[in-house]
Amino acid sequence: MPFLVHLEKVKPKVADKIVRDSFNTRGASWGKTVGSTQARRNRQPRWTVQAGDGFYPAHHQTYAGCLSVAAELAVQAYEMVGAPACPEEVARWLPKRPVPNSGMCPICKLPLEFAEFDLAVQSKAAIDTDHLNPTLERRHVSGNVAFVHHLCNTTKGDRSLVEFEEWMAGTLQRHGYQVTKAR
Repeated sequence: MPFLVHLEKVKPKVADKIVRDSFNTRGASWGKTVGSTQARRNRQPRWTVQAGDGFYPAHHQTYAGCLSVAAELAVQAYEMVGAPACPEEVARWLPKRPVPNSGMCPICKLPLEFAEFDLAVQSKAAIDTDHLNPTLERRHVSGNVAFVHHLCNTTKGDRSLVEFEEWMAGTLQRHGYQVTKAR
C-alpha cells in the first residue's frame, strides 16, 4: 500500500493498526487466553466473511473496500495534532490531501493527538477505530470508519452518532442542564 510506506518507516505501530483495523473483523488482535495459553486470534479478513457467519453482512467488505477504508484512516492519522508531515509521494495515493493538525474526534469534537497511539498496550488504547454508525447493514464502508478517542468510543457504545447525541442531551437535561442543538 503506497499510502502507508512513510508511516511504516516512521511509526510502524500506526501503519499496522491501520492495516489491522481496515482489513480484519473486530476483536482483540492478540487472541483470547485460555488456561494461560494463546488462543486462536479472533480477527479474520473481512472479504472472507460469508453469509451465515455472525459478522455477515455488517462486517463484510471487499478487498478494494478495505483498501479505501485504510486510505481514509491514513489521511486521518496524518491530520492528527503532532503527526508527521505527509510526503508528497504518499499524498498522491490518498483520497484527499491531509490538512495538518485538523484531526478531530467525531464524537467529542476535541483534537486527536498522534502521540496517543504510543499509549496503546495490550487490551488498552487511547485511540480506537470506530464505526460511526454501527447500525448500518454494511458498516465497514468509507465515510463510516474513523479514529476516535477510546473513552469516547466506549461511551458511545453501539449507538450511531445521532443516537449518542440524543442520549447525551437527555442525560444532561435530566441533570438540570439546558441543552440547545448547535446544528
